[in-house]
Amino acid sequence: MVTVFAHRGAESISPENTKAAFKSAIECGASAIELDVQLTKDGVPVVVHDYKLKRYNKKAKLAVNQYTFEELQSIDVGKYFDEKFEGETIPSLKQVFELIPDHILLNIEIKNSPVAHQGIEQKVADLAIEHYKLDNIIVSSFDHLALQRIGEINAQIKLGFLIHYPMINAGRYVNMTGLNAVSIHPYKKIADESFIAECHKYNLKVYPYTVSTNKEAARLINIGADGYFTSLETLY
Repeated sequence: MVTVFAHRGAESISPENTKAAFKSAIECGASAIELDVQLTKDGVPVVVHDYKLKRYNKKAKLAVNQYTFEELQSIDVGKYFDEKFEGETIPSLKQVFELIPDHILLNIEIKNSPVAHQGIEQKVADLAIEHYKLDNIIVSSFDHLALQRIGEINAQIKLGFLIHYPMINAGRYVNMTGLNAVSIHPYKKIADESFIAECHKYNLKVYPYTVSTNKEAARLINIGADGYFTSLETLY
C-alpha cells in the first residue's frame, strides 16, 4: 500500500499549515497529512514551517519564537495565498489535533533550525498522547537529537528520520540508533533504488519529499518507495 502525505496540508489549493489546508486535505481524501511544529515565545507548539513569517505576511518582522501565541493570532497568514483565505492564522498543534480525525496518519515535523526550540519534544509528545491516536503519529525531524529525545520521553512514539543529503548506509545508521524508527524521509533526488533497498533491509519505510508531478511519483513507486510527501492534492 502506498502512503501519500499531504505536505503541509493541501498546500497547492490552500495556505500551507493552516486549518484551511488541513480541512482541504481531508476533503480531497488524504489518508496521511504532514505538518511542521515550532514553539512560540510563551512555549505553545504551533503549526508553521518558516522561522520568520515574512513570506506569509510582509508586516510580520519577527521570528515565530519572538511572538506569544496570542500575538500570532493577530497575524493573517491566509491572504498572501488568496484573498478568500483572509483571516487564517497560525494554529496551535492542539487545535490541529482537534481538527484532524485520528484515523489519519499524521507526520509531525519538529523544526529545530535555525533555532533549537528548548522543550519542544516533551510538549509535542504530551499533546500527541493526550489528543491523538498514538499508532497514527510519526514524529520526524532533520534534528536527529530531537528524535532521540522523543524516544527517551516515550519509546512508543514512531519516528521518521529526515535526510536531505546523500549518506552511506542510511538504513544502517537509523537502525543503530536503537530508537522506534519506522521510516526514513529522504529528499526525492537522493532516493534511488539502492538507497531504498538498503533502508528496506532494516524494515524501514521510505517516504521521499516533496513530489510535485505524476512522473516523480511514478518513478519513486516503481523503484520501491513506500509512499511520498506531495504538494499536489491530485496525487493523494
